[in-house]
Amino acid sequence: MSSANTHHDASESPEQIERRRIIEQFLLFQESLPKVNVLSYQWLLNEMIPMSMAVEHNLGSMDDSSSTSSQEEEDRAEALADDVSKVSLNKVDYVPSHKLIQELYNANDEQRERVYERLFKIGKGIGSKITELLIFSNNPNLSFSHMDTLGMVRFICKEVWKLLYGKQIDNLKTNHRGVFYLFDYEFEPIQNFSIDDDEEKLLKMVAPYVQVPLGVISGILTSLGVPEDELSVSFSYTDIPDNKKKPLGQFPKGLNFNIQINQFQQNPDA
Repeated sequence: MSSANTHHDASESPEQIERRRIIEQFLLFQESLPKVNVLSYQWLLNEMIPMSMAVEHNLGSMDDSSSTSSQEEEDRAEALADDVSKVSLNKVDYVPSHKLIQELYNANDEQRERVYERLFKIGKGIGSKITELLIFSNNPNLSFSHMDTLGMVRFICKEVWKLLYGKQIDNLKTNHRGVFYLFDYEFEPIQNFSIDDDEEKLLKMVAPYVQVPLGVISGILTSLGVPEDELSVSFSYTDIPDNKKKPLGQFPKGLNFNIQINQFQQNPDA
């Protein structure tokens, strides 16, 4: 070790030495985490949508079968008894993802809301697990014990978004009364969506892909102590700023994730 480095190390305070040790431990922890191929990860994120529609299909089939009469059940039991010797693995009916997405687009409001709720719950579970992971990681740049609501939202904008989507939120605005606007002008899962001359159809097709990040936001905030009944999250489309214009063939809008924490509305001085 050079004399310059020795002098530098000797000049460190105990607090600086401890912080450097914590940072090194955190970097080692990050390196030890399993890695996932980026393209595979993006494919997995997008496949949640047709998967949720497939679940809706299966639940609908179960509801139909449960409504059969007792006589039909008896007939089915007799037929099953006759075919016991022919039991084999049944081939699962496969519906391609693009057809499931089209079915979701054409679904009635009730079906669509059930699928949206399912996707939201998936995202909420992911958000809760992310919070646990990042707390367990002992990141020296994060302190959850005294984090206020603005700090929680900034945590989502920086750490969570970078972890999930490889980038931070582009812009954060707040009225300091419990309302936050998170702007993402290049939300990765929808960048390849583009339909010429039919913006209304395009926005409707994209909406399911936003339910998971809405759930992630909700899951993280509730995990950090925000009461679930005081929290609402939603989204809207927003125009792209001139300095972030995208090439043709990419999704032409940005996303605005809206967070409202009602306890601030009721207690603005809290």
